Amino acid sequence: MILNKKEIVEFQWTHSRSASYLIFALISLLYFYNFHVNDIWTPNESFYAEAVREMFESGNFVDIKYNYEPRYNKPPLTYWAIAASSAIFGLNEFGIRLPIVLMALGSIWLTYLLGKRMYGQSGGFYAMIIMALGLQLLAVKQYASPEVPLTYFFTLTMYWFYRGYEDRSTKYLILSYIALGLTVLTKGFPYIIVLGGIVGFYILLKNWRQWKQLWRDIVFLKLPLGILIIGVIGLSWVIFMYIKDGQEFWDIYYTETFGRALEKKSNGMKPFFYVGVLSWTIIPYSLTFFYSIVHWIMNRKESKKVLFPIAWITVMFVIFTVSKGKIPTYIIQAHPALALMIVPMFIGDKVPKLAIKTIHFIISVLLISGMTYLIFELNLSLAFYLIPFTLVVVTILFIWKKDGFRFSLVLPFWTMFGFMIVFTSFLPRMESFRPYDEIGRIVTENEQIDKNTPLLLDAWLIQNLPYYTERKNLRDFSPAMINEYAERNETLALLPKDHLKEINFKHDVIWEGLIYSFASESQFFKFTVAVNQALKGNTEKFETYVLIHKP
Repeated sequence: MILNKKEIVEFQWTHSRSASYLIFALISLLYFYNFHVNDIWTPNESFYAEAVREMFESGNFVDIKYNYEPRYNKPPLTYWAIAASSAIFGLNEFGIRLPIVLMALGSIWLTYLLGKRMYGQSGGFYAMIIMALGLQLLAVKQYASPEVPLTYFFTLTMYWFYRGYEDRSTKYLILSYIALGLTVLTKGFPYIIVLGGIVGFYILLKNWRQWKQLWRDIVFLKLPLGILIIGVIGLSWVIFMYIKDGQEFWDIYYTETFGRALEKKSNGMKPFFYVGVLSWTIIPYSLTFFYSIVHWIMNRKESKKVLFPIAWITVMFVIFTVSKGKIPTYIIQAHPALALMIVPMFIGDKVPKLAIKTIHFIISVLLISGMTYLIFELNLSLAFYLIPFTLVVVTILFIWKKDGFRFSLVLPFWTMFGFMIVFTSFLPRMESFRPYDEIGRIVTENEQIDKNTPLLLDAWLIQNLPYYTERKNLRDFSPAMINEYAERNETLALLPKDHLKEINFKHDVIWEGLIYSFASESQFFKFTVAVNQALKGNTEKFETYVLIHKP
């Protein structure tokens, strides 16, 4: 639904397409900044990088394997996107992550198009900036895993559906079914339920007590055709793999899809876990979203403007709250809807200006303060202090202006933009404590090491080492097991230096260095703190490892 002209405050600077294009270009620069400088992250990114490497090695792009073992956990579309990019740009961090960044930007652009269609040019502008600088999307924007591809195809489905439904266009409706099929091919058939639930709930809300029109809308959806399209695209790989590998495939695939939702987890997650997630997932606009909920409840007659995002958010919140398995990233696909819920409060003539202005200035002050502290704590160049200084000066100037409200709408965007520039500038320095590429080069370039010799790991599986060493990794090999293995085979092993005294065969130490003491880097804040402490000389979160070789 497009707002009435009376409801839209015309801002020349946001009402221009060129302004939107300029902001999108800046967002793109931020998203591409340092996106490929880090080694493959552990654990999840490693699964996709290594699986694609093995695809090229075997020539089989359908039967997905990780560490030379079947990986049935997720459908193949993310793997295929990474493989296509790697075929063009090389099997490296750039080629692996490029499609992820492009699909993140695609999701932002689709949110812009939705906002523009629903609320006009200004609506598209604000929807874009809210979506682009959301904390959780920024955290995964370059991470080679299904979250971003899923967000892209999910949003594409919603965009095509909305165009098709509002314009009564069968063409766009069919395109939405194609996009939904690709969504299923990205993350699994439960998303038929999620997206179908959103569409159904939206149509119900729009036609409440108008039962004849409700029935006409249901007929318009052409569900039999949609089911056919979705089935052909989304379930083809599942059917193929079931025919090929039978129950072994199905047991794992079911567990990773419906099993996650239906089976009780022992992670202690609370029923309203996602209320907490919503409080930070789209920082710096999270508080604005919660305020918008209050606003729409108090102005229920006006809430017809946001029926589409209401249906989108409600269905996702209910489904994932009921689900037993809960992960924060499950809510990223709701980010476009969160943005669309907020936008009318920015552009209407009855918006709570003082409240919104206050919220945005408080958030911006906190981000500027955090940015300044981050520059100091990470020991970045003095030049970085120009960013918070500039933001403070500009903020003070605009406070005194009559158009301070207008400025407050984009101030959180700029403060978050600056914060991410500062943080992303720290990423290259992390690599001094991430030696995985170095270990890989030592192994693969050593002509004395047979390429078929596995890497034995004393402890957990460091998930990205199969990718960098280009060979099978065998986990949980104690020193005693390594000794036994070495009696019969060429041996390549990575183990804590303290365990070296238990090795009883003659060997060469071909590498020595520090490795993070925890199995996962996915708790990124903790890992960043650990790296920063290590750069200052405190390496207690890291352990000295050695790589040994016996011909």
